[in-house]
Amino acid sequence: MKIIKLSIASMMAISSFSFAGGDIEPVIEPKIVIPKVKDIKIDVPTYSSAGFYMAVAYSYATEKQRAGITPNGIVTTADDATWELSGMVLAGYQINDNFAIEGRVTNSMDDVTYNDVDVANYDLTNAALYAKVMYPITLTQKNVTSIYALLGYGETTIDGATTEYKSDGIQWGVGASHNINKNVSVFADYTQLALEDEYDTNSVTATHTDELDVSTINVGLAYKF
Repeated sequence: MKIIKLSIASMMAISSFSFAGGDIEPVIEPKIVIPKVKDIKIDVPTYSSAGFYMAVAYSYATEKQRAGITPNGIVTTADDATWELSGMVLAGYQINDNFAIEGRVTNSMDDVTYNDVDVANYDLTNAALYAKVMYPITLTQKNVTSIYALLGYGETTIDGATTEYKSDGIQWGVGASHNINKNVSVFADYTQLALEDEYDTNSVTATHTDELDVSTINVGLAYKF
């Protein structure tokens, strides 16, 4: 009888252990997947890099009215002298995105207009070297639009039939440019070529009552090599 009771107790113990063990599952640690961050690539337009460039431009030039000084002896002094057809060529080297060195030559290509009259033999020329400081206001993979300032030194000459006026000194300008592609850009600017009361008249330097005041508005096309 004792043997039977022991056997039954043993069987119950084994059954209980098996039943309990059947409910126990191994603990599985969760697998955490960390996404890989892709490298961000920023494409900077190649046309903003250093290099040589050249440009041609249409210029509208003006000499402010000076009392007693008129083109080729016209008596009236009621209007400014304007060269409605002038040209400008330039060559420069862009050092980086914000700085360039630029040389410019401007020349009138038609008669000056004074009081609605075309006056022959009254020609404007200017040659100058500028430091050019640029600031991009928009920058994308396709286009760059920049504003810029010019500061330099140059010589302005107005050659009349009997009198030549000449001034050399500080010149400055402001403008904006826009790249059409990596090589070609368009630009427009204003330049103050002369603003002095001391200048040469037929090679004689003198201080005058009125200033020699010459400026241009330029619109052009540039090509970077």
